[in-house]
Amino acid sequence: MSATTRPRPRPVPQTGPAVWTAADLTAADWMVPVGTEEAAELEAALTAAQAAAPVPPLTRLAPILADVTARLDTGRGFCLLRGLPFDRHGAAAAEAALVALGEHIGQPLVLGGAAVSRLTGPPPQEPGTSGPPRFHIEACDAIALLCLANGPEAPAHVMVSAGAVHNEVMRRDRAALAELYEPAPLIEDGAMAARAVFTMTEGAFAARYTRTAVEAAAALPQPGAAPLPAGLLPAFDLLDAVCAEPTLMLKLEPRPGDLLLFNPHLVWKRRTLAETALDAPEAAQEFRRLRVTMAHSRRTVAEPA
Repeated sequence: MSATTRPRPRPVPQTGPAVWTAADLTAADWMVPVGTEEAAELEAALTAAQAAAPVPPLTRLAPILADVTARLDTGRGFCLLRGLPFDRHGAAAAEAALVALGEHIGQPLVLGGAAVSRLTGPPPQEPGTSGPPRFHIEACDAIALLCLANGPEAPAHVMVSAGAVHNEVMRRDRAALAELYEPAPLIEDGAMAARAVFTMTEGAFAARYTRTAVEAAAALPQPGAAPLPAGLLPAFDLLDAVCAEPTLMLKLEPRPGDLLLFNPHLVWKRRTLAETALDAPEAAQEFRRLRVTMAHSRRTVAEPA
């Protein structure tokens, strides 16, 4: 074996609190209690942001946010904060407070000159696909999704445990699971890369699945490029089927002011929103997204394509 060749891990069943099914959980497993004093502190921060003043330190919220960080990394992989007045002072103030809150969890990512993105629904149908929106994974360690408006006709937000999906694929077809541990070419942030769906790095499990990015790379004319392995697309089909199992899917209906946070390496969220311009007209579904990198990251270095 050459010095640059790393042995592939032998897949084993995943365990721990991040491996769950919808039936396993109650609201107490993912809801983070917020007291009146913490809510008042955020109210003051929003008032300051609305007046274009510096956002004061979130000292009372800091212990709650430390608990959130632990839940994302070593707990269920997601949580929801309810009872904070995010939706009462306008979108610009909410965006500033969201960034201040994200700084307690890690380092907010600035993409395209802004840390916060505006999301509305529904998402456009991905080219060449049919059926419900696919799960969409992003290159960060945590995603904070703030609900500012969510009409009664809006679809539920669907999440699955990547560890539970892994185990179900293993139960059904170990050969397919092995394919998902092999790096495949994909387009990420506009560049060619290679990544496996499932990885183990120093004992830490991570899972990132964006089938559309792999299909986009395969469709590019690449002289001398190797074709996708014959077993990869059937493995993707099985993965999609498992992700659609009703017993695995947790459905949440965010309320205005709710803040949903999840670790995309452990929890996959179905795409139900699309990014739109911050200055576009208001929509029935209004969300703000903050992407964060954390000190303890499950991301792995992409192998060259």
